[in-house]
Amino acid sequence: MPIALIFVSVFLQASAEGFLSGRLDVTASLRFSVLAFLTTTVVFTAVTWLRRRSRTQPQATAAQRGQVRRLLWQMNAASAVTFLGLYLAIAWVPAALAASLVAGVGPLAVVVMDTVSGKHASGRSGWARAVLLLGVSLATAACIQPGPLRSAGSLVYVGGALAVLAGFGAASLAVVSRRLGDLGVDPTRVMANRFHLTYALAGAVLVLRGGGGSSELSLGVTALAALVGVVVPLYVLQISIQRCPPIVTMVLLTALPGLTYVAQVAFGDAFRLPAALMVVLLVALTVGFALLEGRPRRGARPEPGARPDPGIPSGPTACAEHTVRAEARPHAEVRSP
Repeated sequence: MPIALIFVSVFLQASAEGFLSGRLDVTASLRFSVLAFLTTTVVFTAVTWLRRRSRTQPQATAAQRGQVRRLLWQMNAASAVTFLGLYLAIAWVPAALAASLVAGVGPLAVVVMDTVSGKHASGRSGWARAVLLLGVSLATAACIQPGPLRSAGSLVYVGGALAVLAGFGAASLAVVSRRLGDLGVDPTRVMANRFHLTYALAGAVLVLRGGGGSSELSLGVTALAALVGVVVPLYVLQISIQRCPPIVTMVLLTALPGLTYVAQVAFGDAFRLPAALMVVLLVALTVGFALLEGRPRRGARPEPGARPDPGIPSGPTACAEHTVRAEARPHAEVRSP
């Protein structure tokens, strides 16, 4: 189930990003971010409050509350980097290019973080797969946006740098989300608390910039895009990534650029055969590498505070088995930070 939910989330996000590509400038992107993430926070805060009223939950210890609070603030920082970086990037570069950079960097960022921390070492094969995914993602981006980047202006490089930064933010989200899942934190609580910094920063920059910005979208269409492209898919994704190892999540998310390109074509962008072939190759590698990451790994050290599950595979099988364990135990009551 978590694997299927990741693909549902990818499809919805890709559709929204393909639709938004070229329709928002920087100011409009910031306004979209404020609307999308403030709406997400309000919706899931209400859901969390209703759940607390309707059922009794075991109280968490002070140590657990402190640990979860720290992780939620880490989620706030990583969410701000990821989504502000992405939505600002697509104001300057095509959505498929931005998505290719974010998705391609993601697996490599997880491998780097795992190596630095000394946990779940991926080995040479893991590094090779991550580098290959990044290379294919960049090649896909080059086919989607033909022509030398230097002729497109300096803002393309700014957008590309923001997309790379967003890729590292996304990897951090996967790592922290899995730790929250191991601690038994309900995804609705995470969604209610993870975007405070994102909408606050986007709102502050929007006020400082001033002006209305240019956008082809009405408020109603923008709100619908926020619902379909942010609120629903990110909740679906949050459920999944709390139950899957970070490397599996990031490998599966490399399918996002391909579907984003398909969405761009559906909304009027030009069809390019080389780009289509690269998309097919990228998706094939995504599926194949996800299966490889699903092979059992023994001896991996658990995250601090996590409930250890010895002998569980690290990939899709781990997602399924972790789901059974997560649903079988009650969630501790953890208040907002």
